[in-house]
Amino acid sequence: MLELTAMTAPETHPQLTIRLAREADAAAVREIFNEGVEDNLATFDAMPRSLEGQKRLIAAIEHDPRYPLFVAEVRGWACGTVAIEPHDERRGLDDMGEVVIFVRRSFRSYGVGRQLMRVAQAEAARLGYRKLLGRMLADNHDGLRLCQASGWRVVGTHERHARHGDRLRDVVVVEYTIPSVAKAES
Repeated sequence: MLELTAMTAPETHPQLTIRLAREADAAAVREIFNEGVEDNLATFDAMPRSLEGQKRLIAAIEHDPRYPLFVAEVRGWACGTVAIEPHDERRGLDDMGEVVIFVRRSFRSYGVGRQLMRVAQAEAARLGYRKLLGRMLADNHDGLRLCQASGWRVVGTHERHARHGDRLRDVVVVEYTIPSVAKAES
């Protein structure tokens, strides 16, 4: 298991811990996801997730270690999540994953997303992925800044791609090549 403790000195501020999600996290993970739905920037989903739906997702993840879900917490309170999800399971593409990050509103701009991204990148390297991909709404400026700061590159933009209600929105595609795999293939 990968666990990260970071952010500030323990004597001055609470520690951020990142660990694998478990069933008991379902309610908190659902809250964080649903904030992203409400904000209309962090997900293509337009409907909030149910608690039962979140429990099913966590149970499925627990059975396939190639697609982990991590929870960031401070003092036992979940403040963010990151998942490596399947990108395309066809032969030759199954060594790529899609990264999805959500940070609770009250913890945004404190480095939680950056720490979650580091965990996803390290875990992807450990699992043998060669590349991570992401798709985000073009007006998700915080997400784009996070990717840029974490070594990702913009691949392109799908114009008028994601349907949100009655409007079509642009989607930016980003990628991160896992350094250890890139060096081995060179």
